[in-house]
Amino acid sequence: MKKWLKFFCLGFFSHKASKEGMKRGYTNVFLGFILALAFLFGGFVGAEMLPFGVHYGNSPDFQATVRAVLANADLDKRIVADMEDGTLKLKWRGEEYGAALLINTFESDADKQAYSSNGYNVVVDSRPATALAEVEAYCVSNDGRNTEISYEEYLALSEVARLNFDFEIRYTGDELVLTDEMTEGYRRYVDTLGDANKARTEKLAKELGDGTITKNAYNTEIYKLYFTNYYPEITKYESTSEVPLLRNYYYHQYISSDADRYLFIFDDYIAGSFETKGGVEVRFYGFYTDLENGEVVTENDTDDEAIASADAFIKNAFSANRFLNVYAHILNIFSLAPFIALMLMVATLLAYSLLKLNGVDGISPLGTVLKVVGSFVWFSGAVSALFALIISFFVRGNMITALPLVLFFVMLIARSVVFVVKENRLHKEQAEQQAQRETEV
Repeated sequence: MKKWLKFFCLGFFSHKASKEGMKRGYTNVFLGFILALAFLFGGFVGAEMLPFGVHYGNSPDFQATVRAVLANADLDKRIVADMEDGTLKLKWRGEEYGAALLINTFESDADKQAYSSNGYNVVVDSRPATALAEVEAYCVSNDGRNTEISYEEYLALSEVARLNFDFEIRYTGDELVLTDEMTEGYRRYVDTLGDANKARTEKLAKELGDGTITKNAYNTEIYKLYFTNYYPEITKYESTSEVPLLRNYYYHQYISSDADRYLFIFDDYIAGSFETKGGVEVRFYGFYTDLENGEVVTENDTDDEAIASADAFIKNAFSANRFLNVYAHILNIFSLAPFIALMLMVATLLAYSLLKLNGVDGISPLGTVLKVVGSFVWFSGAVSALFALIISFFVRGNMITALPLVLFFVMLIARSVVFVVKENRLHKEQAEQQAQRETEV
């Protein structure tokens, strides 16, 4: 066991220890590979979570924007917030919870003046995540001319002509409020689509009459039946809903349009983008699911208390996302595993080829070289993970995955080349000694 530990732990540093791999099985290669993945996973998770507080503290303009929203010095403009079972309730100071609270500095100069600092934009929308979006349906030609026609005009075309157009929707930014009159019109349309659809509307009507569902739920379900039957699928726009949701208006209107320097606060999650004084760009999001119930910012907070509460809310909302980040990086590591394995094989083939070119026959076949190079993998992964943690404080997030992998490959190749150089030197020395003995004889 002691000899194995010396080989496994010191193989990266000792040529003699690394050669011990020639006598051992492929299990050590697999173990080193798994450890490398584990180290990289830990490095990526740590790099995602640990620097956020430092980055936030080094972004005075973003801090000022957060504090303008949740700790405004003007009490008439200050927002009061309360967390209840993963839902953030917002209201103006002195008012009651329940009414929609809306701020949008992208569209309102008054909001920008009150809640923005140095070009940062703010959106606050307390309406529920399930709020429906008002949209305009249209079609665009796919012949490169981008000719736009209404959806009704599209339906009037022949089946062949329709192939020349793609369905699109445009969010207006307004909430779709379903009236009884609108719902009844949608139901009449659905009832014309056959007995199966009519049975669904009748079932919903019965549940409404029994009190099993609310009037709002009934209206929403009828609208879903209408929308999914009248329009094509909208998976291009919505990944979690069959109908357009108001929440995604902000994504399509701003975030997907390369907006940066922003803060979005909704009833179930938060998203932001900011730049530190050192030029590090940070994008983050956080869900409130694991946040404790209670007041986030109270009406009676002093300015200092409100500032501390606002800063803590941002950090806590981000930290609450840790399990989702862990899950995301687990998937990331699984996707990277084939590339790590490929790097190992490239390093092995390089070392094997260089040994052959130099006439070193003592370490063959290819599998033997793999067992030696495989002993370098776990330490390369450990150093790369540490590197990921360090650079996360200095570079943008999308570089944290790429740069450590580059370092991992460089270390693996460099150590493999060093092994070849040393083995080649030993081979020459042995050849010279053998020649000298033959001369003496």
